[in-house]
Amino acid sequence: MLILFASFLSGCTNPTVQNSSYNSDFSFYLINGEEVHISNYAGKVVLVDLTGVHCSYCVPQTFVLDEINNQYSNDDFEIISIFVWMILGETVSQINNLIDAYACISPCDLENIFTRIQLREAKEYYGKQEGIDMNWVIGYDNEQGALYEKYGEEGIPYLMILDKNGNVYYSNIGLTSYSSITEKIDELL
Repeated sequence: MLILFASFLSGCTNPTVQNSSYNSDFSFYLINGEEVHISNYAGKVVLVDLTGVHCSYCVPQTFVLDEINNQYSNDDFEIISIFVWMILGETVSQINNLIDAYACISPCDLENIFTRIQLREAKEYYGKQEGIDMNWVIGYDNEQGALYEKYGEEGIPYLMILDKNGNVYYSNIGLTSYSSITEKIDELL
């Protein structure tokens, strides 16, 4: 199982893009169905995480995001996880079930829904059997897959760190380490 988890943690490893200009606004939907624009977060450093309900590589990234969320204040920093596999049939109900499965104390019945991504095993590996609350902004892409087509087709998890002016400061496809992310955030704060 450790070998499986080691390969699980490696994810996709494509080159990063730094200091590229981001000139267009994009929108996504909150879990309650409200459409929001990324520009609503102007003035904050924003970590955008493109993810999927059934993405096994996204599980360890979520545990990294939880650590980061616990470290930084929401006054000048925001994490936004956007589920982009709606175009592939994922649903808001599945997203809500996954959030609840992350939060439940392990073992719980909700984890059984997500055996493919080995959520129970991940909680044990990260020492988070008590669960984690994904208490950052959670949203989803439109059914046409606008964000998926623009960013997620090459692979997820896909992370972007936007500066306070909405410019892409850093991006990476595949699992991104805690230290790599926090180094970039600290450069902007």
